[in-house]
Amino acid sequence: MRVIKKIRVLALIGALSLGIFSSGSAYAADIFNGTRGPTNWQLDTRITYAKNENGVETIANNLILKYWDGENLGKWGFINLRCKSTYPSNDLRNEIGDISIGMGPRGKIDNLYLTSYGALTSSIGNTDKGISLGSGRSDIKFGLLATYLTSDKKYSVDGSLEYNFTGRDNKGINLPNQISAGLLGGGRVTDKIRLSTGFESLMKDGGDYLLNSRTVFKYTASQSLCFELVGDAGIDAKNIPKKNSVTFLVRYNF
Repeated sequence: MRVIKKIRVLALIGALSLGIFSSGSAYAADIFNGTRGPTNWQLDTRITYAKNENGVETIANNLILKYWDGENLGKWGFINLRCKSTYPSNDLRNEIGDISIGMGPRGKIDNLYLTSYGALTSSIGNTDKGISLGSGRSDIKFGLLATYLTSDKKYSVDGSLEYNFTGRDNKGINLPNQISAGLLGGGRVTDKIRLSTGFESLMKDGGDYLLNSRTVFKYTASQSLCFELVGDAGIDAKNIPKKNSVTFLVRYNF
């Protein structure tokens, strides 16, 4: 058993190292985002391509390690490494952006699953020139993820809510706090496929906002492995560039 635990630790270290050196908000509206995984541990990797209305293209890679325990009541925690590459007008940049560490209680009430968290996000990217790959500051976040499943588990409604207390960046500027929210609704297409659609929004103190539509396609290969394809399209915005993006996710439970 000790040998197996050591192998798991080494594998996780290697995976996190890969995430640091590969190109590329972890918690937004998603299918079953209020529920726990089928095992205690999950490795979640995702890559996103986005292009905003100013022509700036971004590739972001998130590597997330999650832990859950308990059934009706328990706790969970996560570590999220985010790496980014930008392609603005002949200026290619590729490096680590931010790291987030969070934890909180989770549980279920009948068919309603709730997961809450508090998290600290710190920038470890270079913000000295060009387009910043990291936020350049440390933020404190509090969030709630929720999933409601019908009794036959055919249909689901998923929601997310997060408030971000932004810190001062490396220029001494304290940007407005932010609140993000999302809502999805959908259901089972086949035994292995689910489809949901809805919206994601970001609002800043002062009135600036961004509103996107979101569609999620989920394929569950086995209890250990699932894949997702997520498409976001800009609908409306105020003083924040609208953008379209596509994200591919792989989740491994162990």
